[in-house]
Amino acid sequence: MTSPAAQLESALTKTIEEKTAQGRTDQLPPTRGWHPGARIGATAELGALLAYNDDGSTGICNLENGSGTWLNLQPQDQKQDHRPYSVWRWMAAYNGRPACLMGRLAPGAARLELRATDGTVAEADIVDGTFAAEIAVDMVSLRHARERLEAHEADSAEGRAEFERLLADSRTEMTKVKVRVYDSAGALLYDGAAINATD
Repeated sequence: MTSPAAQLESALTKTIEEKTAQGRTDQLPPTRGWHPGARIGATAELGALLAYNDDGSTGICNLENGSGTWLNLQPQDQKQDHRPYSVWRWMAAYNGRPACLMGRLAPGAARLELRATDGTVAEADIVDGTFAAEIAVDMVSLRHARERLEAHEADSAEGRAEFERLLADSRTEMTKVKVRVYDSAGALLYDGAAINATD
């Protein structure tokens, strides 16, 4: 299995090379100080690795077949008064892929799990306060997402409207996935919807 450090280095190198070649040197991520965090799909066709920098920067590396391909810089964590985690990225289940949730745990939180309506539970990978979790779940309104999009010209008004409907359906389906967060002693800190309106 490819190590998280190697995947992060690969994604960072490719990102810097591509942005430099495109003349976008004002958008380069820091070249040093990065550390790998939690990940999902380590060797899958598509996966993700969270990263954080000594300077406070955060990012998500796209993974493809075990290799880091791109580092997306993330905005700083938003303050979350009502739940013990912040969301960096979420994705609903579509086209055979699992739903996923990634971000940072609040101080005092030690474990996070996703729960589907059918009772399926998936434990998050936790590394240095970051978490990444994915869960196989049937999101009914997204079963035919690709067909819905392909039924319209991508640049047409109908195509854009269908894309917006899919985004709304994705958000609705993702709120049905529940999250439970526990502290290191096993006490329940949060039990609620995976995402909210600001995620």
